[in-house]
Amino acid sequence: MPTSRPRPRRFLSLCAGTLCLASAVSGAQSVERPPLPVLHHVGLNSLDPERAIDWYLRLWPSARRTVVDGRPAVKAEMLLVFNRVATPPTGAWRGDLHRAEPQSAFWHIGAFTNTTSLKARLDSLGLPFLPLFTSPSDTGGIWRSGLAPYVGTLTEAQLATAAPAAPRDGGFGYVVAPDGALFELTGGPATRESLSHVHFYHEAPLCAANWYVEHLGFELPPVRGTDGRETPRTPWAPCEAPLGEAGWPSLERIGTLRQPAGSVRYSGGTMSWYPRQCVGARCGGDTPLVPSRGQALDHIAFAMTNFDARVDKLRRAGVRFLAGPYKFGDGRAVMIEDPDGLSIELVEERQ
Repeated sequence: MPTSRPRPRRFLSLCAGTLCLASAVSGAQSVERPPLPVLHHVGLNSLDPERAIDWYLRLWPSARRTVVDGRPAVKAEMLLVFNRVATPPTGAWRGDLHRAEPQSAFWHIGAFTNTTSLKARLDSLGLPFLPLFTSPSDTGGIWRSGLAPYVGTLTEAQLATAAPAAPRDGGFGYVVAPDGALFELTGGPATRESLSHVHFYHEAPLCAANWYVEHLGFELPPVRGTDGRETPRTPWAPCEAPLGEAGWPSLERIGTLRQPAGSVRYSGGTMSWYPRQCVGARCGGDTPLVPSRGQALDHIAFAMTNFDARVDKLRRAGVRFLAGPYKFGDGRAVMIEDPDGLSIELVEERQ
C-alpha cells in the first residue's frame, strides 16, 4: 500500500525567473535558454585513493588516472575525484542491511554497459555482484535483473499473477566499490558504454526536479505527444505525490520504492531521483536522509557558465552555501546543498 511521508524541507518557490519559461513564447519572440550545466565530476571520500582508483580501472579498463584540482582522479565519461580521509567515511554499503547506512540523497554511481555476460569477467577480478531479490520471500537472489522469473519491475500484487519468463539479455546489477560506495551496472546489447550513471533519493522527487530547474538551470524531460513530437514540460504542479508501491527486483527483500520518480536533463545526460526508502516502518523506523558531505559518495559537481551571476542568484534565493567561492584549478567553485542535503559543487566554466 502507498506510504505517507512528511512534506519536503526547504523547497523554495517556483517560477521566479526565465528558467521556468522552458522555451515559452512571449508575443512573437521566444526566450533564449542559457546553456545547460555540464557534469564535471563525482566527489568521493576514500581511506586509500590509490587503491580505490586501481579498483575502478579494473572495473572500467578504458578509464585512466588523472589529477583534478590537485586530487587523484579517474577520467572516463565522467570524472571521479577522490579526497583522502583518515577514518572510514559514513554512508557505506551494509551487506547485513542490504542498504547504505546512514543513507544520504546520493544513492549510487555507475556505468551503462551490456551486463548479459559481465559476471564471468567480474568474477575473474574478484568483484562479486550483490543479490537482487525477486520477491519478498526470495532468499537467494539473482545477479542481474534480466534473470528475474518475470519481465519488468513488479509490485507484490503483480508478482502473484506474473507469467513465467525466460532469462533476458541485460538488466541492472550492483557491486560495492571501495569505501562502501554502491556501483550499478545497467544495460543490454544495444547500450552505449559509458561510466556516467548517477541516481539519487529525495523526499519529493518531482519537487526536487522543479528545484534543480529553477535554481541551477537544468531542464525537465520533454513531453512526448501521441504524434511523437516533443514539447517542453512545465514545472510539476503540484509536485508532491503519494508514494507508489514497492517493486522487485530489488536490493532489499522489502522491495524498492520507485514512484514518484523525477529527472532533469543536463548537457549530455540526465539525473534521476527516487523516493526515500526508509519511510514508515520499512527499515524498522522512519529515517530521514542525512547530508551527503563527508560520506563515501560525497558530492556531485557541475560546470556552470555565468558563475558570478549564478552564485548571486542562489544567495538571493536563500540556497544553503557550504563553502566558497574558493579556488578550483584555474577557476573558482562553490559548494551548495540541495533541499535534501545533497552537496553540489558548482565549478566555474571559463568561456
